[in-house]
Amino acid sequence: MERSLRIIASSLVLLCGILPALADDPAPDASSTTEEALCDAAAGGLLRLDDAQLLRCRRLWQQRVAAARTRSQGYLERMREEDRLRRELQASLPPPPPPPVTVETFLGGDLAYGDVVVTDKGPRVFVGKAGVPARSEDFVTLDSGRSPHRGNAKPYDGAHPQPPRPQAAKPRTTALKPQERKP
Repeated sequence: MERSLRIIASSLVLLCGILPALADDPAPDASSTTEEALCDAAAGGLLRLDDAQLLRCRRLWQQRVAAARTRSQGYLERMREEDRLRRELQASLPPPPPPPVTVETFLGGDLAYGDVVVTDKGPRVFVGKAGVPARSEDFVTLDSGRSPHRGNAKPYDGAHPQPPRPQAAKPRTTALKPQERKP
């Protein structure tokens, strides 16, 4: 019952909106809205149209489709242009720096005593127990007293060590020849 009342109410609103527009001398915009309302009502199955009206409705629908296509093409062109500009901007920006590697990066890993990990602050040695969750205190420097690699440790030159500079050759003292020796 409620559904049929809704249908009747919507039909009355549609007819009340259409009839005053037909009775008055419509302006060009009003006639197009009246035509649109008639065509929409016919498309919804609420109204039956004759062949001439149906032909006008088909033209109106074709105009709507053409307008929608035009809007869609404009939208696609704008989206392509924005995408092209975004890609150009991203290409011109330098790549983001990698995230820092800290001791916390290795806390969840499977480490054994003596394993060496490299962080931003240099190599660190794991001195914790295997099977026990690692803590940041379990990582010490290579030259630390707790490090098993203490005797083999060399100073850390950083992430990008510079090759050693060639030193100037020392002038060799040549041995004097026997005839040049003084007695």
